[in-house]
Amino acid sequence: MNIIERILEDSKSENKYLSIWSYSDDETFWCGKILNYSNEIVTFQHYTKYGVKDGIIFIQLSQIKNIDFNDEYTKSIAYVIENSEKIANENKFEIAFVEDENWKNLILNQLNKKTEIISSVKVYGEYYSGFIMNVDEESFVIKCIDSLGIDQGLSMFKIDDLTEFKINDIDNRKRLLLYNWRKNLQIT
Repeated sequence: MNIIERILEDSKSENKYLSIWSYSDDETFWCGKILNYSNEIVTFQHYTKYGVKDGIIFIQLSQIKNIDFNDEYTKSIAYVIENSEKIANENKFEIAFVEDENWKNLILNQLNKKTEIISSVKVYGEYYSGFIMNVDEESFVIKCIDSLGIDQGLSMFKIDDLTEFKINDIDNRKRLLLYNWRKNLQIT
């Protein structure tokens, strides 16, 4: 049995998740687990990045460029798949509508130090996701959390440069799930 066959067999027999990259697309990959394989064809249960089954993929073995396994992404997506129902629905969180010229400050203050929800803020066309940690009249600090729930440290921005909020969307619920999972792993 060669290396690729061992990886495929391990995924199939042990229900291990992996990511498959194909020659036809350098930008994207499929994450899931192997259902079956032969010398020519691989059958793969695909999952979305939110942990939901997304069909079965048949791919020629010769079209597989590389396989990622036992990495941060596949470990994280395995946890997301096991807990996909937790991110499917919005968390209970009320945020007051504000019709005021200081709307950004008012929303930031509602989010300040709230660790039960992750928000995304748009600054200069880029989104930064995490927990709002501090707010004053001119600036705010966000504890940035990446898409795998990893703490990326603190960033300070001017409130005037902020143009948009995304609060409690599915991407941020996934970040929060993974952030809390990682935090619990460090404790135990």
